[in-house]
Amino acid sequence: MNTPEGILRAGELLNNTYVIEKLIGSGGTGEVYLAKNIVSGRKFAIKILKQEFSQNEAFINLMRREADVLHNVIDDAVVRYNELLKSEMHGGFVFLVMEFIEGPQLAEIMQSSGPMDPNALLQVARRMGQGLAAAHAQNAFHRDISPDNIILPSGDPTKAKLIDFGIARDISENAQTVVGGGFAGKYQYASPEQLNGDVDARSDLYSLGVTLLNAFRGKSSQIGSSLMEIVQVKAQRVDTRDVPGQLGELISRLVEPRPEDRFQSAAEMVRWLGGAPMATAPISAPSPPSEPAMITPSKPATSFQALPEEPGGGLGKFMVLLLIAALGGGGWFFGFGPGKEMVFPAKYEAESPYTIRARHDDGANFITIAGFVRGPEAGAEMLAQLQLTYSEFTINPSLENASGEPNDRWEQIFVSMVKEAKPLNSWKVEMIDEVVSLSGEAQSEAAAEAVRTAFEATGKLVDVDTSISITVAIPPLPLGPLNDLMATYQTCGPLRITGGDGTVLGPNDRMTVSGIIARESDVEVFDHVLNEAASGRGIDYNLGVLSEPICEMEAILPAPQDNGMELHYSYGVREGEVGNQPFHAGENPVIDLLMPSEVNGFLYAFYVGAEGKVYHFIPHLSRQTHTVPPIGEAVDGKQSVRLAYPIAVASTEDLGFTVAAPFGTNMLVVILTKRPLFDSLRPREESIAALQEALAPQANLLNDPETMVISRYLVTEP
Repeated sequence: MNTPEGILRAGELLNNTYVIEKLIGSGGTGEVYLAKNIVSGRKFAIKILKQEFSQNEAFINLMRREADVLHNVIDDAVVRYNELLKSEMHGGFVFLVMEFIEGPQLAEIMQSSGPMDPNALLQVARRMGQGLAAAHAQNAFHRDISPDNIILPSGDPTKAKLIDFGIARDISENAQTVVGGGFAGKYQYASPEQLNGDVDARSDLYSLGVTLLNAFRGKSSQIGSSLMEIVQVKAQRVDTRDVPGQLGELISRLVEPRPEDRFQSAAEMVRWLGGAPMATAPISAPSPPSEPAMITPSKPATSFQALPEEPGGGLGKFMVLLLIAALGGGGWFFGFGPGKEMVFPAKYEAESPYTIRARHDDGANFITIAGFVRGPEAGAEMLAQLQLTYSEFTINPSLENASGEPNDRWEQIFVSMVKEAKPLNSWKVEMIDEVVSLSGEAQSEAAAEAVRTAFEATGKLVDVDTSISITVAIPPLPLGPLNDLMATYQTCGPLRITGGDGTVLGPNDRMTVSGIIARESDVEVFDHVLNEAASGRGIDYNLGVLSEPICEMEAILPAPQDNGMELHYSYGVREGEVGNQPFHAGENPVIDLLMPSEVNGFLYAFYVGAEGKVYHFIPHLSRQTHTVPPIGEAVDGKQSVRLAYPIAVASTEDLGFTVAAPFGTNMLVVILTKRPLFDSLRPREESIAALQEALAPQANLLNDPETMVISRYLVTEP
């Protein structure tokens, strides 16, 4: 029983796969439900015949036709078909599983908002032209284009989609819809020739023109109440003088009463709208269906054979031209002899494998296509279809005509697969027999995943195997946030990241991390952090590795300053400058402090070892005098104070030492203050923790502008 809720109820599980959520549409013969695939979680539209038609073979055949049409027509402007299935629920019925499109019908917009904007309708026209071109390329004619068969996803006219191939139904504006008897469609939108059962690509364009006109006016045309009146109105030219600009010119060409006065193909219309250049001649008539023509020797010259109408009628009369060469009563109908090319298509050398590829490089304004096609017409139609999708690019083809193609949808399958690559920055699509591979680069992982999903789905739809390899582009990366991030990981002073143009890292730029760290293992942390924040970029390190005690001392001292103080290193047992060279085991470092002659105050000098011990050179118990002057001596206009002595003259007062393990980076620190830094003498040797504790209360004195501080590393090696 057909209840107001429809045949199916919310919560019902269809074929153990689709759970029904709600009824979203109902017409004269069909119902459409929103359903969710319990395996994938994706939402789909489920179309079924109403119960009173569910056992009618004619209507079931129309449902099958819609499945056949949508199986072959793959375009973003046409609703996508998934599968045709049968259910035994509610007495049994067949149903279509299709793409779920969320958005208003053009008819709903007209009813709720009235007239539509001309620019928006031009966008709708282009989308519909794109979809119809794909359908017509498969000899599929919609026959029922009207405002309720065009949906705008999220209300966006640039994403308009064409729905309902094959199932005719009423709409709310009381349009008459007929199935059978030679006509299928709505009288308000049908072309004059369609009323006689004759339908081709130009008939759909007429219906599109009336649809655009009514959407612009916000209401349906008045065409009469009887069939005679409708025929008379359709024979007259439609008045479009109220429609402005390009939209008015477009509609006037679409609704010409005579088919030969309209655009001759949807592709031509799209090119006229500014889509693709006129690369090929307009297609003036559709190709015949795939049924073979019957060739008989008894008919001379030229004759026409009408094919049988499809179940339910309404497809019009497809005519097949039969060319017979009747020469002297001979049996030439097999195509042998001089008349052969008149009956059979040209033959080309067979190729195996049968291949074709298309490629677009990032930043290029062209697409290259090379490979095999079944002939000039098939190649031209393929290029026209691709140009509709890639209208912003020039297509550079290098095609060869060849036989040996794996199927009769070779070019259309290739077009469908190439369209899915459009969101990528760069891509290459290659089809070898019935295996299609895609490689390319996406702007983001989300974009890459969307293309992977769409490419795989389209491959299943057109029955080919797919192979996909998509990488993600590396976007420009500002250095500022990276340096802010690294500041939280520094262990021994500031870290700085440089590279690129100094402000931003480009996709191929390496970065350099500079600074001082407390331990070599810090680099492992930096690798982990930077590989997450700047994935895909190379990292160079320019780091000095100190010890943790030295880094702790660095944290206590004020920032370095140019105060005229110098620490000078020399050898106690041999001549020569040390410079930046390390001291080795057994060597005797001699350390001198040079200061401007005019400075004075309390002098403190100590050595911080890599192992964490502090040795006070001045003052200590045996060398308590530490005021400047009187200690020190004048050297070249400066005051010089020796802090560490050669072993040969060293004593308990004048300390000296030789290098021994543990080796590493050590540090000399000198502080000159205007008042004493400590209340009492420090022991000659203490831990760095004890010194830190003693210095903590003196933070203000250490940072006093009159306090002079200098430090220098002393590196030791075996």
